[in-house]
Amino acid sequence: MKRLLVLAAAAAGAAYVQRKLEQQRSEKDLYAAASAGRTRTADPAPPKDVWAAATDSRV
Repeated sequence: MKRLLVLAAAAAGAAYVQRKLEQQRSEKDLYAAASAGRTRTADPAPPKDVWAAATDSRV
């Protein structure tokens, strides 16, 4: 009886791990497909006085 419970627990654990791995793989594939057309560009240089730019009240 104990062997059967251990076997059932091992099978459930293996199924859980397999499902998580497939989920991670699908998320990775989805991210790769979504970012396939993107190109990285350098961010423009921030202003020299960042505090003034962040608190500027002009809209």
